Amino acid sequence: MTTLLAFLFVLGVLIFVHELGHFLAARRLGVRVLTFSLGFGPKLLKFTRGDTEYAISAIPLGGYVKMAGENPDDARSGSPDEFLSRTKWERFQVLIAGPAMNIILAVVVMAVVLAQGAEVPAYQDAAPVVGAVTPGSPADRVGIRAGDRILTVAGGEIDTWEDLYIQIGTRPDRDVAVTLLRDGRTEAVSVRPGAEGRFEVGDIGVMPDVSPSVRSVNQGDPADRAGVRAGDVIYAVNGVRVIFARQLAEAISRSAGTPIDLTIRRDGQEQHIIVTPEARGDRGFIGAAINEATKPFDPGPL
Repeated sequence: MTTLLAFLFVLGVLIFVHELGHFLAARRLGVRVLTFSLGFGPKLLKFTRGDTEYAISAIPLGGYVKMAGENPDDARSGSPDEFLSRTKWERFQVLIAGPAMNIILAVVVMAVVLAQGAEVPAYQDAAPVVGAVTPGSPADRVGIRAGDRILTVAGGEIDTWEDLYIQIGTRPDRDVAVTLLRDGRTEAVSVRPGAEGRFEVGDIGVMPDVSPSVRSVNQGDPADRAGVRAGDVIYAVNGVRVIFARQLAEAISRSAGTPIDLTIRRDGQEQHIIVTPEARGDRGFIGAAINEATKPFDPGPL
């Protein structure tokens, strides 16, 4: 029901703005508007102001603006306030105003949404220094390891993780030359990115040096009983490095009833905490909210 109501609301806004474009253009050019209705069918609410009847109709799947003399089959007086009495250019302005208003609405809404800013991965514009390598991945098979700084891909310089993902993602199933900086020396390797997902995005299995952190802990739940605190950075689960919150969630989810060893960093010190996820349905749960390593992005006017 909520989805249906949301759909009808959005549709209503789009139709209202579209028809408002026709209405305003017609009024500006002196064309008499007989009816401005949101919806079709029987009129539930209506009132008249000037020459125009404004209405909300029963079927909220459309709307219309009815102008005097717009139908060639209607009786016409030849009055200049009739639609077909106007020039072709003026009639075109009235007709194009609806789609134009929808485009303006889309631009305004997008600008407002983007102006709110967003949270983006903290590592996105950082230098691509490898924090972890997925076992058995293309990067692992050619010897790329944690601490390597990726300098170039296919001859192009790589300054950020975003650059790396673009260059690797667009080259699935192709041998790619990669230059690394390791222990002060450059090394060249050839790696063949795998094709991941339905869109076959290239991936070599390297991850940044970041870790998820605990935002909050539910009192009395397994994480609280084990001593996990808000602000703890979770570095590994059972000795396996975790980079993203989804990896941590997956490790907890599949360990219902089985103790797991969380390697955490607290106040600059590394600690180990044993916690046993509770089974809730078919998933494990420890009662902690996890944050990705993100930072705010505030777009400018350009």
